[in-house]
Amino acid sequence: MKKLLLALGLSSLVLQAQATIFQFDLMGLAGTGLLPGNETGGTTGMPGTGGEVGAGIFYDDVTDMLTLNVAWGSANGFVNLSGNTTAGHLHGNGTQAQNAGVKYGLNALPGWNSSASAGGFNGTISILAADEAALLNGLLYFNAHTAANPGGEIRGNLVVVPEPSVVVLGVLGAGALLFRLRRRQ
Repeated sequence: MKKLLLALGLSSLVLQAQATIFQFDLMGLAGTGLLPGNETGGTTGMPGTGGEVGAGIFYDDVTDMLTLNVAWGSANGFVNLSGNTTAGHLHGNGTQAQNAGVKYGLNALPGWNSSASAGGFNGTISILAADEAALLNGLLYFNAHTAANPGGEIRGNLVVVPEPSVVVLGVLGAGALLFRLRRRQ
């Protein structure tokens, strides 16, 4: 019995050490991606667009590492920005309808490309424990700033993508409930 309890205890420790990898989409008031319409203060000139590329955006909750693969400009399949970026950040804690202060500067990190036509950020940053809840609740947003739009030209809140198993279970559960209700009629 003691061996069984020890084995159960050890297996629970192993399970606790396994990371959950959260996948994210970029969302805002204007839709999915890094869009000028997602800026709450508006933009001037001919603003560009951007979005996720490659492996996208994901977070490992054991290592607290957030990986961002985002791009903008025509070389990446989007619209060119009004000019090269002057800064790029993760801001928080802000909803899609409100601005917030800078939490993590990105433009000084390896992986930042300021080009208006072929720019982006491909890199990993460490998220502070105090910011994890904001990240997982969609309160951090990516913002690329330009000279024409110093408050930000393109923006998108990081929003967790539900796991397919959660969606399937929800659909199956709703289907079972409807089936049961119909049988009662």
